[in-house]
Order: sequence, then structure tokens, then C-alpha cells
Amino acid sequence: MKSYTTIRNLAGSLSQNTTTENLALFDVLINDAHRYLLQKYYFNEASTTIVTVSQQQAYELPFDFSKNKSDTITTGQLKWTPTEVLTRAEWDRLNVFPYYADFPSNYFIWNNKLEFWPIPSTAGNTITYNYKRRPTELSVTDYIAGTVSVTNGSPAVVGAGGAAFLANYMPVAGSVLQLNLWIKITPPKGDGNWYKIESIQDADNLTLVNNYKGGTTTGANYIIGQMPLLLEDYHDLLVYRPLMIYFSTIVDNPNKYKEFKDLYDLGIQSLDNYAGSKTVNVNLRTQINTNNPNKYPSSLS
Repeated sequence: MKSYTTIRNLAGSLSQNTTTENLALFDVLINDAHRYLLQKYYFNEASTTIVTVSQQQAYELPFDFSKNKSDTITTGQLKWTPTEVLTRAEWDRLNVFPYYADFPSNYFIWNNKLEFWPIPSTAGNTITYNYKRRPTELSVTDYIAGTVSVTNGSPAVVGAGGAAFLANYMPVAGSVLQLNLWIKITPPKGDGNWYKIESIQDADNLTLVNNYKGGTTTGANYIIGQMPLLLEDYHDLLVYRPLMIYFSTIVDNPNKYKEFKDLYDLGIQSLDNYAGSKTVNVNLRTQINTNNPNKYPSSLS
């Protein structure tokens, strides 16, 4: 995996210009590439829930909403999936007069709100948004202050010696989920694998999404990094695309442009093959051609 800091530094090194101004330029190009690839693929999908309000038709979309996938309303044991209305004119025709029910058949997105028809009649039913979220900017530099202690089979990470996760690294408790932060306990004391951070409770305590698989240790060095939402094998694409633009518009170097374009195109081809769809055909057998004996007459003796 390559953190934001690693991607930024690698782009600067390969451009052979690591000035502050040039790295700031790569910040823009890297985030543009990140957004572009997330629109193309499905890695930034998310779900969130709110509850209905009696006789309220419109509900605020999630703050990081980018594109809707589907929405459901759960009433008791029943989960309803309304159909989207695509035009304002059609929506207005449905809403000639107020009509209330707990099982909306349609929804419409307008003015950053999700509206239902019929209008939900009962409070407390669960609305689930399934959507592509707008990614948070890649901007958080790697953090390595102090040391940590971890226990095999536990998700808890305890900082010491000035780690101060929340005070020095996280300005607001809970924002870790939007920043996509990961931690690596570095060898020789750590196992060297990246683990996603679920939450940071206070200055010296954080929790992993998964239990730590390495050995129990104290006083271990670590790195916390902000990761792209792309699959880790394709983080290099966030280096190659900015360098393509750099060597075609900022510095005129056709050979370098072609070099990084070839690398980018090869990576995109591999990513399309690996993640172009969410399903995989698990039937790997070679197709067997069989002949139907009934199609042929019996031989005459």
C-alpha cells in the first residue's frame, strides 16, 4: 500500500523536482486522478441510515453524497426499494395532492434532498442510502510520533512516548472514518502489515477494524498513513496519471510522457480486468462440446 505521503514524494522524485511549489501542484493532480478513478470504479460506495419523520417528504442527502445507487425504507420486517423518478415534470404529476403511506413506491432527488412518494406517514422507519460518496482530499501526512503497544488477537492500539493520536494528529474524534487512515507496526517488533483504523478514542488509544495478527509487543515503531480508496495494487496509478499531465503540459518531455502513459494504460487495463465488475465467473472449466447421438442415423448392417 502507498499512503498519500508516499505517493506525493514518489511523484516529486520521478518528476525530478521536489520543490514545495511542485509538490503542491502534485497534490492537485493526485486528488484529480483519485476522483477520476473513483468515478470509474466502485471502491467509494457507502451506506448510511436515517429515520422517517411523520408526513415529511424530503430528507437531506448524506454530506459526502456523489451519486445515488439505490434507497430503501424498512418498515418492520419489510424492506421497500422505491423506483427513481427522473424528471421534475413526472414528479409534479405524482404530487398533485398529498398522499401518505409507509411504503413509498417512488423517490426523486432535488435540491440536495431525497423525496418520497407516497409521503412517509409514520415516524421511525429506517431510510437507507446506498450511494457513491465524494472522497475526502488526500492531504494527511504520515505520522510516526512515539511508540505503540499491541496485543495479538486484539484491535486495541495504545500509544506512548508522545504518540498523542488525537491531540497531534486527529483534530476531531470520529473523522478517521472519512480520512481512511491505516496503521503499520513496523518490524522488527511489528508484523509490517497495514491495518485499517476504525476509531481514535483519545490521545493514546485507537481501535483497528480487524484484530492485530502479529505478536504481542510494546514500544514498537509505527506509521499512520492516509490511504487512497483504490485497491492497494493500483495506488501507482495516482503517480502515473499526474506525471503524464506534468510531462505534457508543465514540462515538455514527450519521452517521459509516453513512459508514464504506457505505465498508466497498462495499470488501467489490469484494473479493468480485475475490478471492472463486482462478480466473477467461478466456472473455470473448459467448455466441452458434445454430440447428440440422436442427430445421426444408425448404421445399416
